[in-house]
Amino acid sequence: MSNNLKKYFTTGEFAKLFGIHKKTLFHYDSIGLFCPEKILDNRYRYYSHHQIELFNVIMQLKRLGMPLKDIKFFIDNRNPKMAIEFFKKEKKAIDEEIKDLQRLKKLMDTKINLTKLGINFTHDIKIEEQEEERFIISDYINETEDEHDIKTYTEHLKYCFKNQLDSGYPVGVMINAKKLSNNDFYHPDYYFTKVEKNYSKENIFIKPKGKYVVGYIKGYYDTTAFLYERLMKFINENNLSIDGYSYEQGLIDEISVQDQNDYVTKISIKIND
Repeated sequence: MSNNLKKYFTTGEFAKLFGIHKKTLFHYDSIGLFCPEKILDNRYRYYSHHQIELFNVIMQLKRLGMPLKDIKFFIDNRNPKMAIEFFKKEKKAIDEEIKDLQRLKKLMDTKINLTKLGINFTHDIKIEEQEEERFIISDYINETEDEHDIKTYTEHLKYCFKNQLDSGYPVGVMINAKKLSNNDFYHPDYYFTKVEKNYSKENIFIKPKGKYVVGYIKGYYDTTAFLYERLMKFINENNLSIDGYSYEQGLIDEISVQDQNDYVTKISIKIND
């Protein structure tokens, strides 16, 4: 090899530099996206160190999922003004993706914490201090011939999805004190979804900080009435009074188990301090 060619990379060397297969460089050459700086009479291809930065940009854009035809259009028509606008646009897309990934990470953290709580549940009824929580609640749940008010439930989900409020918490139900005192555990008042502390909208509901009677039950959702009965018995036997609503929330559900009998549900009833 001449001294001049020592300044260049062979196809294999250039591919190794970026951790790709030589066929990738051949393909990019064939579509005119990225061509070697020198091609000898024997068809050997050589790439210059001046091409490294440009190829690195191509690789990063491809990593972002940009189609090769769009990358080629940018490369073929690039100029300083276009580069600024192009990278501003890509930066905005990256910021949105980061936001989505952060939300997904939060969802995973929530699922991990709820599942751990569900795995370690006990059958004991106890009083615990709970912190304030913020909920998005549905319209009032109507009594229907079906097991649930599907229309209200669906509208609640639509709102949460539209506003990207799904952070891993399953939809729960609330029952008011009067129904609980009358042992009416089958007609909840609202569906709710927990949201972050910094979320503030007109229809936010504050679950107050304070003392709650808490219990857990394993089984499908139709078994929760047995837990409500135990909770109310505990409240009555200890001369406690209900202050607001009960909050029923799934901890282990179809996400982590195949058998519905392995579901775990937590119910908290607010009592006067």
